[in-house]
Amino acid sequence: MVDLGAWGLWMAVAAVVVVIAAALLIAIWLTARAIYGHAVRALKAAEAIRVNTLPIWDLQTTNEVAEEILTAVQAIESKGGKLAHALQQREKPEARP
Repeated sequence: MVDLGAWGLWMAVAAVVVVIAAALLIAIWLTARAIYGHAVRALKAAEAIRVNTLPIWDLQTTNEVAEEILTAVQAIESKGGKLAHALQQREKPEARP
């Protein structure tokens, strides 16, 4: 015949294993939800960082335009200086021997 005491002991062990497994699954589920929440917040922060750093990329364009303006101003300065020098030479009376 079946020993009811052993059967009851194994049922208790099985019940404890099921409870432990259920507790672990619940802990895993709660941890996964927390990770998901942190991931959503991290993505929102990353998007905010991306939006806030867009002007940095525009600085490259600003620097390129500033270099072009500087080159144009230097060319104007050089040509203007030559023109002013030529005009000053024309205004001076020529020395007559």
